[in-house]
Amino acid sequence: MRILFYLLPLQAMSLSKNPFQETLSHNIAQSAISILEEQNFRNIPFDAALRRRAKQKQMDQEEHRGLQELLLAVTRHQYRIDWRLKKAGLDCTPENRVITALGTGFIPSIKDFNLDDDSIAVLYPWVQEVVNFSPILEVDEMGLQTRLECPDWAWCGLSNVFSSNNELAIQARALQEPAPLDLRVNTLKCKTRDTALNEIRKAGFDAMPTPWSPIGIRLNQRVPLGKIPGLLTGVVEPQDEGSQLVTALVDAKPGEKVADYCAGTGGKTLQISAQMENKGRLFSLDVDANRLERGKPRCSKAGVSNIQRQTVQADMTRKDKWCKRQKRTFDRVLVDAPCSGVGSWRRKPDARRTWSGSTDGNKIDEQNGKIRLESLLQLQQQILRRASRLAKPGGRLVYVTCSLLPEENEQQIQQFLGCDEGASWKVDPPSDFYVPFEACDGRFLRLTPAQHNTDGFFAAVLSRDQT
Repeated sequence: MRILFYLLPLQAMSLSKNPFQETLSHNIAQSAISILEEQNFRNIPFDAALRRRAKQKQMDQEEHRGLQELLLAVTRHQYRIDWRLKKAGLDCTPENRVITALGTGFIPSIKDFNLDDDSIAVLYPWVQEVVNFSPILEVDEMGLQTRLECPDWAWCGLSNVFSSNNELAIQARALQEPAPLDLRVNTLKCKTRDTALNEIRKAGFDAMPTPWSPIGIRLNQRVPLGKIPGLLTGVVEPQDEGSQLVTALVDAKPGEKVADYCAGTGGKTLQISAQMENKGRLFSLDVDANRLERGKPRCSKAGVSNIQRQTVQADMTRKDKWCKRQKRTFDRVLVDAPCSGVGSWRRKPDARRTWSGSTDGNKIDEQNGKIRLESLLQLQQQILRRASRLAKPGGRLVYVTCSLLPEENEQQIQQFLGCDEGASWKVDPPSDFYVPFEACDGRFLRLTPAQHNTDGFFAAVLSRDQT
C-alpha cells in the first residue's frame, strides 16, 4: 500500500486548488511520513529532521512551509488521531496518522491539504470508516487526557497544579495552539523598543509590543527570520516573552559578577549582558563545550563582550574544581535548569512523545517517561545545590524551568530550602514586577499560554543571608 502511495502521480493524488497549494510538491505527504518514521526510531525533534529533509529534497520556501504545517498538525493532534485509529481497529503508524490528518477533514488548519476523495477511497478505504464513526475528531467517548494531548508522565503533575478539570482543560488547550513569534530588543544596540518596532513595521510586518516584557516585540504570523529588520545585525533576537520575563528577574547590574548556569547557546546570557550594559563579568556555564561554542556568533552579532565561557562537570557525583574555586563569589546566579519542557509544547508539540521515547517505533513508552522524569528531578536538585554555592552572602539566585509540573518547580525549591545547603536561603519575590507573582500564595512566578500568552515558565527568586 505504501509503495502505491509513494508512486501515485500528482494528477491522481491532487491537492486543493488554493494558490498556496498549487506550489506544493507531491512528495509532501511522503516526506511527512518519512520524517515521523525517522523520529520514531531515532527519537529526534521533527524540526531537525525537517531541515535535513528539506535540504535533501531541495524544497522551496512554500514546500518547506507546507511540510512544516502538516507535521505540526499531525503532532498537535496525535493522541486524538491515535484514539480514532484504534477505535477503527487500525495500527497507529506514521502513515496512518498522516493519511487520517489529510483525508478526514478533522483538522481545520490543513483542510486545504486534503487529498482527492477518489484517491483516498481507492488507496485507503479505511479512512471512510474513521469518518463514519464521527465527522469530528473529538467524541464523547474520548477521555479528557486524550483530548488534552497529555502523556501519562505529565498528567498527574498538571492535574495537581491546575486543580479543577475546567482550569486544566483551559491551560492544556492553550498548549495545543501555535505560538506567536516573539523578539527581544537588544538594548546594547537599540535603546528603545519603539525604534526597532517602527523599523519592523516599515518593512510591512504586523508587529506589536509584547504585553508584559518592556523589551519584547510580537509578530503573530510566521515569517522568514532573515527578512525581519534588525535580526541579522543583532538589534533583535528571537526569544519568547516568557523567557524574557524570567531572565529579567536576574536584574543584573553593571560591574557585577554573574553566572548563567546551564546556559546552552546563551539566549538568556545575551539578555543578562544587556542588563549589565556589557560591564562586569558574566560567566556562561554548561556541561557541553560545543553548545557554549555555538553561542559565540550570537554574542558577536549582539555586540556582547563581557562573557566568559566555562565548561562545568556533568557528573554530579564528582566535585567541580572550577565551581569550588568560585564558591561564594557571584552577585547573581541564574539556574536555567534542564526540564521536561512541558511549557514549550506550543512550539514543540512532538516533545510530548519524543521526550518519553518509543519502544517499537509506534507506541509511546509512557513508563520510560516516568522513569526519565524521576531521574531529571534528582538532577535538577543537584544542579540547584551546586549552583547555589556560587552565590556570595546577600546574593540572588533565580531558578527557572520551562515546565509547569510542580515536582520540577515549587517542590524543588521546597526540597532545597529544607536541606543543609538551603538553610541560608529564603524565597524573596520582587515587590514590583511586570507580571504578578501569584503561584503558591505569591511566592513564585508561573507563566502559562492561557493566562499570559507566553510559553509555560516557572521562576523562583531566592536571596542568601548576609552572613
